[in-house]
Amino acid sequence: FVFMVLNLTNDEQKNEWLPRVINCNILGTYAQTELGHGSNLKGLETTATYDPKTKEFTLHSPTLTSYKWWPGNMGHTVNYAIVMAQLYSQGKHHGLQPFIVQLRDEETHKPMRGITVGDIGNKLGYNTMNNGFLKFDKVRIPLKNMLMKSAQMHENGEFVRTRSSVTNYGAMSSMRVSILYDTAEFMAKAVTIATRYSMVRRQSP
Repeated sequence: FVFMVLNLTNDEQKNEWLPRVINCNILGTYAQTELGHGSNLKGLETTATYDPKTKEFTLHSPTLTSYKWWPGNMGHTVNYAIVMAQLYSQGKHHGLQPFIVQLRDEETHKPMRGITVGDIGNKLGYNTMNNGFLKFDKVRIPLKNMLMKSAQMHENGEFVRTRSSVTNYGAMSSMRVSILYDTAEFMAKAVTIATRYSMVRRQSP
């Protein structure tokens, strides 16, 4: 989460959010994958529609398949998420953009209004991680909560891209690489343990 805040925010946003993240006032996760779409990013259904009158975005999960699915620690732990959603403004679609969204109250840890969140339950592996699901029911967030390192939304609804949208997925790519690295490390440990054990164990006299 720290990596994403560092790499997806502009300087003003970094000054606002990073100290709170580092001090653990914010416990966060990355909410991209959806129940019906997996890694098919263009197919993601969660929407973020900008209203210039209120200077707010409305995040919404229009279907069952648009539920965010798998984010780590979302089941019980986190109170914020960086959410990837399809951005709409002035009647135009601008593709996926990242938003920081409060999911649970910082004091009571209860879900915020319009937020449905919980644990996806047992999995085939990695059950120590409380992977979660997330649904938005017309949740409103302020303009400043769109992470604007690679694009900006002006108050009047004008969208301006300042660099390639591919940079929004750096955090995802980094996480995939780390999963592969960790898997290789776990396999190496298992092989080492098995080899050492097989050298000293005796089946019978």
